[in-house]
Amino acid sequence: MRITEAELSKARAYIADHFAAHSWWPKEQPGEAKREFELMQGSALSLNAWCDKWLDAEQCKKLEKALRTP
Repeated sequence: MRITEAELSKARAYIADHFAAHSWWPKEQPGEAKREFELMQGSALSLNAWCDKWLDAEQCKKLEKALRTP
């Protein structure tokens, strides 16, 4: 999945909401993932790189569904 610039705000909100709701999210090193998210949320290009690094296939599908749902 690729986040576009038009979807960036919605993607940032989705990810931030998951950090707030689930201390274990994403599954691997959530603290480090959150620190990197703070640095990489400024553009779709960098946020896509963050997703590729930190989210597994299931988490990517859920994010994509959230972005594509009106």
